[in-house]
Amino acid sequence: IVNISLLIGAVTFAQTPTVSNVMLTQRTDGTHIVDIYYDVNNSGGGTMTIEMEVSDDNVVTWNFSCVQITGDVGTGVTSGTNKHIVWDFAAEHPNKFENQMRIKITASSAGGGVPCPGIATVTYAGKTYNTVLIGSQCWLKENLNVGTMIDGTLEQSNNGTMEKYCYNNDTANCNIYGGLYAWGEIMQYETSPGAQGICPEGWHIPSIYEWEALAEFLGGHEQAGEKLKEAGNGDWEYSDLSTGNNSSGFTGLPAGLATNYDEYWNLAKSGMFWASTLSGDPTCWLFQLSYDSASSLRNEGRYYFGRSVRCLHDRSAMPFIQWVKA
Repeated sequence: IVNISLLIGAVTFAQTPTVSNVMLTQRTDGTHIVDIYYDVNNSGGGTMTIEMEVSDDNVVTWNFSCVQITGDVGTGVTSGTNKHIVWDFAAEHPNKFENQMRIKITASSAGGGVPCPGIATVTYAGKTYNTVLIGSQCWLKENLNVGTMIDGTLEQSNNGTMEKYCYNNDTANCNIYGGLYAWGEIMQYETSPGAQGICPEGWHIPSIYEWEALAEFLGGHEQAGEKLKEAGNGDWEYSDLSTGNNSSGFTGLPAGLATNYDEYWNLAKSGMFWASTLSGDPTCWLFQLSYDSASSLRNEGRYYFGRSVRCLHDRSAMPFIQWVKA
């Protein structure tokens, strides 16, 4: 058994929901398991997402891996006292000696965000979507999943039928991650930024300016990705560089990418959302989240590849600006 000597402390921050009375002890039975106890209260009611971060450089950074944790952590945690997290430090870091650790416990309302006033849900093409208000923007909370699945060897075309790809030609993936659409299909073969496209009536495909406004509201691209991604690693591949906390309520999913020659890439690694703004020929702007980064990214993609769609309510519409390459 590796002999590990740790000095462990807790750091508290003002937040809502509120975490308090954090206490930590290291077992002396040779396992070096760390027991963490805390109280948490969500005045708004409902369940919460609890996350634990660790610093080994006197809280300069919070990037020390803590994956071997169980107990009252992750999604579905309710308000209460004496919540318990078990961290198997020795199993996760067998070669760490005499390091000084600081632990931060944070809580966010499960799923984050609140529904848009007066539009909690939208029923469209036989499916009910939830909404989330982020700043002044009202978004659908799920990726769009409408249309008829076609095989990945076929090209989506302007044939009067709404078409989609499902990752690996498996409809189960569409049910989880939404459909994957070529740019022309999502725009219904219009080219004006802010077109309704395949969105429900009263909603539209967001322009790249509206995506940028979302990132800016969440503190800029450098931190927006973490706030937009689904909390934890349920659908996202694990990375010790970034874990989503979904504090925005956007619940971004890693649906990956479909080509029009039956290849599928990056499921669980990347979520790429079309903007309704052309960037060139044959490319269009898109908004991207990645499993290994806390940042979001404005990127470009070939218009005939299949990517995800999120719809934005028309009352959220902002002036459309044509972004150009830097």
